[in-house]
Amino acid sequence: MRVTLVPVIAALMLHPAASFAGAPEVYEQLKSLAGEWEAELPGFGKINSSVRLVSNGMAIEEIIGTPKDSELSVYTLNDGKILLTHYCAMTPDGHQVRLQTLKLGSAPEQLDFRFAGATNLHSKAAAHMRRVIMTISDRDHYSEKWTKTENAKETEFDLNFVRH
Repeated sequence: MRVTLVPVIAALMLHPAASFAGAPEVYEQLKSLAGEWEAELPGFGKINSSVRLVSNGMAIEEIIGTPKDSELSVYTLNDGKILLTHYCAMTPDGHQVRLQTLKLGSAPEQLDFRFAGATNLHSKAAAHMRRVIMTISDRDHYSEKWTKTENAKETEFDLNFVRH
């Protein structure tokens, strides 16, 4: 019996295992953040983050803010990437920004979410989130660096969360 490797090699070239192997593992690591968190946001005071699994673990919901005002982000897997859909409370338009990682191979040190599109964003000059860099230090610490753009000016927000 003769086996030809051409179809196998072609399949690997179209869908290399390394480009998909990391996303499910990284997503599982994100799931481990489920719980209650707290961070100090300079100029604003203490804020909370509540992370929970929804839709039978197919999505991760993160609510950041105070009891008076909060905003929602939802993380999902998307074709070897992780998609973050953010419902921002800091902007007046009530838009939803989608940010996503590049295709994930081996476990990265950080997740770098970049702007991929938005709904209800009336102008590219309007205030909106353009980037989020997430770092999971250990089971009790993670950080997020949010970059907001408005009229071509960027503002960064560093959040260093500690588990409650």
